[in-house]
Amino acid sequence: MSMRLLLWAPLAALVALGAVLAFRAGWIAAHLTESMAIERYAARYMAETGAQAADCSAVPGARVWLVIRCGTGQDRRVYRVNRIGGLVTGQPADGDRMKEPST
Repeated sequence: MSMRLLLWAPLAALVALGAVLAFRAGWIAAHLTESMAIERYAARYMAETGAQAADCSAVPGARVWLVIRCGTGQDRRVYRVNRIGGLVTGQPADGDRMKEPST
């Protein structure tokens, strides 16, 4: 009987680990607000460039949760953020590009 238990123990441990990780991801997604994500990437922008966090704004993304834009010119940064707050790399999708204002 104990031999059979030893055979199934690694599988049970993997299932338990998967359940804990899924619960954690759900908890983060349920409690992460847009303001928290914007503040996090504004702080990152300040650390990278030394500029002010007030230079940052955010809009909903087409393929990502938020597109956070900070600064202008050479110091401009665009952070594409997924629903759990992670940075998505790559070029922005067409729907994520900032449209120039028309006058």
